[in-house]
Amino acid sequence: MTGQTAPVRRYGSPRPFRAKPRPADYVTGRPTLYEPEYCQTVVEFMGEGYSLTAFAGEIRVSKDAVYEWIDRWPEFRHAVKIARAARLRALERKLLTTKIGVGVTAAIFALKNADPDEWKDLYQNETNINVNIQQLSDDQLMAIAAAGKPALTIEHDPTPEAQHTDER
Repeated sequence: MTGQTAPVRRYGSPRPFRAKPRPADYVTGRPTLYEPEYCQTVVEFMGEGYSLTAFAGEIRVSKDAVYEWIDRWPEFRHAVKIARAARLRALERKLLTTKIGVGVTAAIFALKNADPDEWKDLYQNETNINVNIQQLSDDQLMAIAAAGKPALTIEHDPTPEAQHTDER
């Protein structure tokens, strides 16, 4: 076999890849686990006081999957809004019917986390200032300052000067 060249081996398809046309409603990727029945299920489940994460655990999907369904399915998004309100109702009912201190504390904690806008600790500090500082004299300002707190004086104890001795 002198003078002959070995055939070149090519791997793969000799033609370039061309994607086949697909219908407009064709979906790629993993199919969703969402079922329309979950709309009613989430309202009932959260109506017992459980969270959306607990609902995800109940139906054996990830919390992220449930949040994706909220973004993708408007009917599920609406059901979750109703379910959150139903959850608050259940937690408030628990708070109003519980007589033991630990149960009351747990219900308040759950409500603060479930609806922080309505169940937050409010601390109100109201200060009314009805004096225009530009209208007061220096003596009046000093009198106001003195009336508010006892005068604080800071005594300055200068460092004694180094004594120079002539050591000659």
